[in-house]
Amino acid sequence: MVNDGSTDASWEILQRLHAEEPNRFKLINLTRNFGQLSALLAGYNQAEGDCIVSMAADMQDPPQVIADMVSAWFVGHKLVIANRIGRSDGFLNDVISNFSWGILKRYALPTLPKGGFDVFLMDRVIRNYYIDNPEQHIFMQGRLLYYGEKPFVIPYKRKKRIYGKSQTSLGKKIKYLIDGFTGYSFMPLRIISIAGIMLFFLSIVAALVITWYVYTNGSKVEGWASLMVMMLFLNGMQLLAFGVIGEYLWRNIEETRKRPHYIISEKMDAQRDD
Repeated sequence: MVNDGSTDASWEILQRLHAEEPNRFKLINLTRNFGQLSALLAGYNQAEGDCIVSMAADMQDPPQVIADMVSAWFVGHKLVIANRIGRSDGFLNDVISNFSWGILKRYALPTLPKGGFDVFLMDRVIRNYYIDNPEQHIFMQGRLLYYGEKPFVIPYKRKKRIYGKSQTSLGKKIKYLIDGFTGYSFMPLRIISIAGIMLFFLSIVAALVITWYVYTNGSKVEGWASLMVMMLFLNGMQLLAFGVIGEYLWRNIEETRKRPHYIISEKMDAQRDD
């Protein structure tokens, strides 16, 4: 269990659980909140089993699916994913989620199951791949599918959250979507390139038309509105291009810094019965 810098009594409660059943739990306490994916990486690094099951603790995903995933692992599947075929999170969340996973599948990860996944089982071999080269901006689903291991898919329906409130804000979801694109797709850069080529040829056509018009009709001090529209459009395209390039450049800078994903302040290992 990883305590990702919580500000409530989570660490004290985990310590009590460890004292009651020391064989069953390994506790990891991080110095501060490093984010969900970094906390997961800390858990994967400390895990010693032959396979690892990753599932959120909010009970929206049925724990019963773990037994199905383990059964699939026993017959030789090294990557088993639980694919959401439906969810009870409300209409708006459904629309946002389906749109996000849809465009990621279309333009970045063709092997991504429809509806995406968060719950999965990975063999220790894949776990070793995962932790050997951790990226600063991890897109977990992309990393798991990148290794080429064909996933065994188990469908399930996600339930409505009953207790607590999700800490994943809309901003975090958007950042995760951007991480998926910048990590596994060059489509944004390709769109900018195509737009630049189109604007270049349009500017040549516009220049020829203006030259022909001035030559046949003479020059008049007119066209202020159309000039401003063109300037605003071109400036907007430039800012958009700079923004997209900046997203890729920022992630490259983060990788070169090699900052740690997390720092452990305290760890309590599970006691083994020899």
